[in-house]
Amino acid sequence: MKKTMIVPTLTLLLVFGCTKKNEFQAPPPPEVSVQQPVQKSVTVFANFPGRLAASDAVDIRARVKGFLKTIDFEDGQRVKQGDLLFTIEPEQYEAQVSAAEAQLAQAKSALALAEATLQKNETAFKSQAVSEVDVLTARANKLSAEAGVMAAEAALDNAKLDLSYTQIHAPFDGRVARRALSVGNLVGSGESTLLTTIVVEAPIKVFFNVDERTLLPYARNKSRGEKTGGNMPPVKLELADGGLHEEEGLVDYSDPRFDPDTGTLQVRAMFENRELKLLPGMFGKILLPNEIENALLVPDLAVQRDLSGAYVLIVNADNMVESRYVQRGALTGTDRIITDGLTGEEQVIVNGLQRARPGIPVRVAAPAKTPSTEEAAAPATE
Repeated sequence: MKKTMIVPTLTLLLVFGCTKKNEFQAPPPPEVSVQQPVQKSVTVFANFPGRLAASDAVDIRARVKGFLKTIDFEDGQRVKQGDLLFTIEPEQYEAQVSAAEAQLAQAKSALALAEATLQKNETAFKSQAVSEVDVLTARANKLSAEAGVMAAEAALDNAKLDLSYTQIHAPFDGRVARRALSVGNLVGSGESTLLTTIVVEAPIKVFFNVDERTLLPYARNKSRGEKTGGNMPPVKLELADGGLHEEEGLVDYSDPRFDPDTGTLQVRAMFENRELKLLPGMFGKILLPNEIENALLVPDLAVQRDLSGAYVLIVNADNMVESRYVQRGALTGTDRIITDGLTGEEQVIVNGLQRARPGIPVRVAAPAKTPSTEEAAAPATE
């Protein structure tokens, strides 16, 4: 009876004694994609807020007193130099011209009489028929008559000038604003009444302020006697909706001194504005290009930040993750320029960042596609 109880027990011990131990298997290293930094020359654009202004603008005012007779343009019309804009009733000024002409004729008659009298007295003085005083008096009368002619001629010129002011013409090609008065209004009474404004839209100028640090490289390269802004490269204009104006602008002027309160210098760029898409008073950003040779670029999404600064994760030769702090430069397209911290030989993690941590091993997937030249050529901004 005892033997039959011992055999099953030995059987159970043999069965359980041969079972394998439960061993923990670590998960495989996370997979990441890496990319070597791209080294090439890129153009970086520093941007500055700018205000557009007309290249020329003038207030059209009445220079003589009178009632407004005609308005010879439509509000907002583009006009050519010399086009008639306004007419002030000319009748009183035409009468003043006629009166001045009559006064001139009278003065000329008086001069002719004075000349004849002088000639007669000089002849008579030779035979002692008149005294020397008579000759001197005749000469003085002639000089007075000549002065009278000059005064009458000046009065006539002034009358003609006032008459010319009754017709107001465009001083240059441009666009007129709306009329400030209507026909029949009295203008020029005690002041030069504002009638309208005319502005030149093409070319158009953009004023913007450049900081000292940005401007110094251009100031060092300028020739003697050259304007500070004159050696700047062509600039671009970004409009309020984010679009780029298709024309490039040329920097043609800069103030002679920096503003000590802001540390900036006001600079002016001129745009042709051939299609009249730009209007005075608009705001935009001036993009000033700067060529950077042999720049190192990595995808911007690979650059992370912590309390110590910006860094990227790289995979070393042992397939271990390392953290490398870097100095960030401008953004160009989807890439970020790295100014310090990388040599260009590193394998930068671009995908799988959420699974990668410094000090852990990783598996490197197939190399990520290098950005095309067109993608990397997108405008860079600082």
